[in-house]
Amino acid sequence: MRIRATAAMAAVLICAASSASAQPADPGKGVEPLTYGAGNRSCGKWLADRGNNVVHNVDLSWVLGWLSAAGGYSWALSQGRTGPRHTDADAVSAWLDKYCREHPLDSLGAAAANLVNELTAPQ
Repeated sequence: MRIRATAAMAAVLICAASSASAQPADPGKGVEPLTYGAGNRSCGKWLADRGNNVVHNVDLSWVLGWLSAAGGYSWALSQGRTGPRHTDADAVSAWLDKYCREHPLDSLGAAAANLVNELTAPQ
């Protein structure tokens, strides 16, 4: 039980750190949330490593985890938005390919934040 509570607290702290530094996306401008790990890799690296399934799957898993945890709910709610619409890994990967072609210098964290903005936008 103590381990579960500690893990939950760690998740809350990570979400708070992400939401504290994130800004709403402006059209044509990326956002740079506080990220660690693969989230710091550039979109250019995402595209360059697209043919390497191992690296691609690590990067995609990071983005999916960010969307599920900090990006999905806590960060979106801190931006005055609702939780994101549901999607799948293939759609996320395709969205990242397009975004990264248009913004090769942005980080995967910025791409993930912009995807959350899109998935939480009113329809």
